[in-house]
Amino acid sequence: MAKPPEPPTSELDEVERAISALAGRHPEHERTRRETAVAVEQRRRTLEQELAANAKRRRRRLLIITANVLAVSLAAAVVWRLVARTGRIRESLAHDESPFLAQGFQELAANHLSASRTLEADVPGSSCFVALATDGDVVVQAGAASTLSASRSVGWCGCVPGHVTVQAARSGETSAGLAVLRIDGSVAGGPLARAWQKSAPSGWGDLGAECADAMLDAWISDHRWPKPVPTGNELPSLAGGAKLSAIGFKTSALVATGTPFGVVESAAGDCELAIAPGRELSLRFAGGARPIEHVSGAMIWCAALPSTATVWVGKGEGGAIILSAAASRLGGLLGAREGARDAGYAVSNADGWLAAEDQGWDATQLLRASSVTDVTTGPVPNTPGATDARVAAIVASPGAGVTWEPSLAAVACDPPLGASVRILESVCVPTIASTLWQKGDAPAFAARGATPIWLSTLAQRHEPDAVVLLPELLALARRLAREGFEPTTFEGVTELRDGVRVVGRAGEDAVVAVGLAPNPPWVQPYSDGAPWDLGDAPRVIPLQPGSAVTLGAAAHASTPIDKRRTVVFRHAIRP
Repeated sequence: MAKPPEPPTSELDEVERAISALAGRHPEHERTRRETAVAVEQRRRTLEQELAANAKRRRRRLLIITANVLAVSLAAAVVWRLVARTGRIRESLAHDESPFLAQGFQELAANHLSASRTLEADVPGSSCFVALATDGDVVVQAGAASTLSASRSVGWCGCVPGHVTVQAARSGETSAGLAVLRIDGSVAGGPLARAWQKSAPSGWGDLGAECADAMLDAWISDHRWPKPVPTGNELPSLAGGAKLSAIGFKTSALVATGTPFGVVESAAGDCELAIAPGRELSLRFAGGARPIEHVSGAMIWCAALPSTATVWVGKGEGGAIILSAAASRLGGLLGAREGARDAGYAVSNADGWLAAEDQGWDATQLLRASSVTDVTTGPVPNTPGATDARVAAIVASPGAGVTWEPSLAAVACDPPLGASVRILESVCVPTIASTLWQKGDAPAFAARGATPIWLSTLAQRHEPDAVVLLPELLALARRLAREGFEPTTFEGVTELRDGVRVVGRAGEDAVVAVGLAPNPPWVQPYSDGAPWDLGDAPRVIPLQPGSAVTLGAAAHASTPIDKRRTVVFRHAIRP
């Protein structure tokens, strides 16, 4: 096999061989040395490049780390300031909100996270709200035309959902805490019941009037109203309180001093007498109806069914007391007014109220309390009908136009029939069988009953001056019935030439005596001292069982003894 040809030699190889020969070394050694030197030099440059690259990377990493540390530190500082500010605002809001939260308010919105100078909030309807600013005045824009402001807090109520903007009107670098609190209108009672809030905002906005009555009615229906507890001393310390207590009145409710109204829950068949000397009174029912407004000192209302009302008291010192008694004992609304008058409280026709649907019931109470029995009741007809000679108790609305035929001259009424501001009430006795009817369309009712037996001496007379005394005698019977007296005639009574002798019966402790005759003067009130007349306070004579008392009249009786009849109203001893 032929040997491959030698590679061509370069000039460098020739130089290296020459140098190796001169130095006495092998030519390959010189080449090896040279290549080694070249490799070392290349390695040195590579290492220098790597070291430079590593140093550059370290510097870049250090710069990144430093930048990150600075960024984290700055972020931490910002976060710390935000947390501190949030905590400060939250703490301030918690302090200002606490009195309202204790009453049932709930936070609807607040700026403790954003610390913004303006707080926007959507608000629901049928609610009451309080906007708070922890510093300075708070300004609330509630709708396009309603702006509210007050120091630190302002309240309002709303009927429909809406949107509010709250701002703190203050200067300074730091932001004030802002919050909107909300409570259901039925829980707070709405704007009409805000006097009962233990902690109230600095100011109130006059909003929510259109649903104020609904909020108040729900509040009352849920029995959320604070009920003042009577001490038992209210009636005894009241002027005329002893007389009112004697006819059955008891304390049923109070209007506390400093509050605008009190809630009165009436039992079925009761009459209520509200008294606030020197103050204006108004009566309100559910839905906002106010049948009595701005009357002075006292007012009365009666109802056949259980009812709830509010008594409103005008500005002034003191509150009001509300007394309750059974209409059956008082004689309905008219009897309640008479009882109040006798105790020193003049309650006019305009100061009393009765629902139209209770007129028949009221007429029945009035007639029965007048000692009339066998009572029937019905609406007054719009056309003349059958005649009737029985006693009538009339209760009618203004405009009913109640009248008699053949004419009013044949009928005696007390109080007299005539125009009425609010409701007409009267007890009438016709001299002859007459027709009762009404010319108008307003409600009117009449209760009819037979003349009491104890009035039979006068009931047979048709003289106008005799008949006119019959309603007055029924009014006397009504008054004495309220005080616990009952009419009697024969037992324990002896007619004398100049008067009458009365003997006390078991279980009784006082009497009132009235003589009746078939001729003028028709009626003779008896007394053991000062004389009295119908319409005056009757003379009550204490009389123990078995004891006797002789009574006389102001005028000498010309009627024979056997023609006279004495009615003795006897008072039963109560345990």
